[in-house]
Amino acid sequence: MYNWENKTIVVVEDVDFNFLLIKKQLKKTKASIVWLKNGQESIDYITDKKTADIILMDVRMPIVDGIEATKHIKTISPETPIIMQTACVIGNDFDDLMESGCNDYIFKPIIANDLLDKINNYILK
Repeated sequence: MYNWENKTIVVVEDVDFNFLLIKKQLKKTKASIVWLKNGQESIDYITDKKTADIILMDVRMPIVDGIEATKHIKTISPETPIIMQTACVIGNDFDDLMESGCNDYIFKPIIANDLLDKINNYILK
């Protein structure tokens, strides 16, 4: 069981159902969850110096996609860990994801234990 009571996890996800699923998976950790619906909102959030112990970033979103948002956030706050979440990454798409500067990635559908383990690798550093 993970206890991240004093941690803030930012979930950048444009699909309501996907956010609710992640929120449910994180509920027992006691972390504060912030929901942002596109990459521009995540850039603005970090630019405003708001708290983010880790960011779960969807790849495909409106306005600014997760890859561009991650690149921008890493120039502002390189120490903030970002885990990209995606349904499908192959070939050049995967290269783009890896070149974004993200710390890690996870494929959808997201398995709760895998997500928690990945977050734990970064959130306590």
